[in-house]
Amino acid sequence: MESKWRKRWDMVKEVIFFLIVTACAFGWWMLTILLISFVTLSVLHFTIEGIVIAAVVGTVCVDIWYVVRRVKEFRKP
Repeated sequence: MESKWRKRWDMVKEVIFFLIVTACAFGWWMLTILLISFVTLSVLHFTIEGIVIAAVVGTVCVDIWYVVRRVKEFRKP
């Protein structure tokens, strides 16, 4: 019985950590792209929509990497 609750609790923790990783990744990508746009203001012209789209794409890549890594850890004997 305890094992069943332990597995559920572990799954809840994984979902919470996934959401935290997603939020941090999105914030990191937004900050990085905004800084790049400020530094290269006279050369590159970014719109806020482009920055958000690039941040979402970067976040999805980080999320895929995170899920693949966690699945590999769970499959280890």
